[in-house]
Amino acid sequence: MLERNYEIAKVNFKRHLFAHFAVAVVFVLIAPLLMGMKNLDGMQVAKIMEFYLGFLGVILLVPLFLPDTDKNIRDLLASKKTALVTVRLIRLLEAVLCLLVLLVLFLYILKTGDCRFSYGECLYAAVSNAVMMGGTGLLCYSLVDNIALAYMIPFLYYAMSMGGGEKYLGHFWLFGYSGGGSIWEKGWLFAGGILLGVLSLVIRGWRRT
Repeated sequence: MLERNYEIAKVNFKRHLFAHFAVAVVFVLIAPLLMGMKNLDGMQVAKIMEFYLGFLGVILLVPLFLPDTDKNIRDLLASKKTALVTVRLIRLLEAVLCLLVLLVLFLYILKTGDCRFSYGECLYAAVSNAVMMGGTGLLCYSLVDNIALAYMIPFLYYAMSMGGGEKYLGHFWLFGYSGGGSIWEKGWLFAGGILLGVLSLVIRGWRRT
């Protein structure tokens, strides 16, 4: 079983995830051109993680069901021993792993630039934002099967956080940590993103597409 799952992950990365991972890498690499990355304090790093790197979740997580739009791929997967939900779960875990790798490397680069911050807290803040933003788009994609709309929903959520802030979104405000709140408030975003991802898999399974 492990060998079969590894083969699924390898094929998915090569034929599907690699292109999105490459876009995510470019997104990370252009960060130094857009903002300072040396001698930052904890609050400045937190803003980068919340305001910028949360979009990695959109890039990597939202296209999860994109391969299923090809009927030939769906039919091929349906003929295999591994259940389709298992294939999708492997895709999701692989995308999350890629997300973690990029975030860890980004924070390491900040550390080498003499930035002063809590590594664990900033990583947790970025992961929470990324999975929540990606989860909103993924849920939309599971419902309407429209990748363009699925990409728009996280941006709308981001705009609402920028405009309405904590007043309207409460615990699901994206910028609470850099806004002076507790890192533990990020638990709402992290749990919410996980829940949206699981719900997306369930809905897609019900639709059988």
